[in-house]
Amino acid sequence: MAVLIQRAQLLLQQGRYQDALTTLKQHLSTSANDIDALFLLAICYLEMGKMEEGEQVINNALGFAPHDDRFLYLKARMALNKNQYNEAIQAISEAVSIHPYQADYFGMWSQILLFKKDYPGALQKAQEGLAIDPENLVCLNLRSNALFNMGKKEEAFSNLHEALEHNPENAYTHANLGWKWLEAGDHRKALEHFRESLKLDPNQQWAKSGMVQAMKARYWLYRQFLNYAFFMGRQKAGIQWLIIGGIFILTQIASKVFFPLYVLLALVALSTWLIAPVSNLFLRLNPYGRYALTPQQTKVSTIVGCLLLVALLAAAGYWITSIPGLLSIAICSGVLLLPVSSMYTPESKKNKKIFRIYTLALAVIGLLGIIFAFITNDYANIFVAIMLIGVFIYQLLANYIISRE
Repeated sequence: MAVLIQRAQLLLQQGRYQDALTTLKQHLSTSANDIDALFLLAICYLEMGKMEEGEQVINNALGFAPHDDRFLYLKARMALNKNQYNEAIQAISEAVSIHPYQADYFGMWSQILLFKKDYPGALQKAQEGLAIDPENLVCLNLRSNALFNMGKKEEAFSNLHEALEHNPENAYTHANLGWKWLEAGDHRKALEHFRESLKLDPNQQWAKSGMVQAMKARYWLYRQFLNYAFFMGRQKAGIQWLIIGGIFILTQIASKVFFPLYVLLALVALSTWLIAPVSNLFLRLNPYGRYALTPQQTKVSTIVGCLLLVALLAAAGYWITSIPGLLSIAICSGVLLLPVSSMYTPESKKNKKIFRIYTLALAVIGLLGIIFAFITNDYANIFVAIMLIGVFIYQLLANYIISRE
């Protein structure tokens, strides 16, 4: 049976997770409590994105091996995936107390603190890991991330170049360096590293995502949006809400004091939701760019493009004919752009589903408002009003969920 374990390990290294899963299940059919096989099985599930199955294996294993640091490490990884930061820290601290000389454990601890926006704490844990293994690529990358977010950009870049010296063919490090150059404002250098990352590992999703952003960063307007997004991403959730609230208050003041400023602030607020799918529309015109988009990005950009076209045509039609129903089409199509553009933004499947159902409900209400407008010649009817209120609530809900993630 040891042969099956070795085969499963080899399959995991090759990224052949389904084959590894089959091999491990074959072994576990006769050795159900083999702790090493269960550890490999949990990793297999996590790599395949089967989080529920992976969590079940981890919890079962900890039931009869509560002091196995490997499963505590995986438990921390699982909790981090669910944004349960306190639970993740508790699990990884237990793993470290059992095995205090495993650099990767400190790397996980550093990563959790990065997600919590505790950059000094993340730096400290990464350095503790490097004290154990000075060439640990996980800790080198995470130390760089912490330094960068603390404003020590030169030191962060130096750290990443050091990581590449240790392993010049590490796809993750190249992807990380690409994102750092992108955040620093050099999309050309970012593209170089994203290309190198994908050359080394064509399935490196982080590099694929970065490649899309770097290609869109060729446009000045999108670069400004990226700067705003990076700035907001470095802030804790409470600060993000203060900034959003501040923009909202400024918008209300501007609407009464200086209308052009109100329009500008409104456009800035709307751009944070619309600029990504709209820029994806332009990217699809690029002979290479369209292949970089995910199916979801392509789908959303198509819907956004159709809604924009309908809104513009309806608005033009109303300007010519003064038919209230056409104005209601323009309003409802334009307003629906906001939820459509962000309905796939959440990371968790549950939140994605909530966003899609909410968006579909808004679309149905909007359709009723359009029909009612043509019947009654009232473009501002009750259904249109409900849709507008619903979109406002959606924005608050979306901001809360996305900031939490």
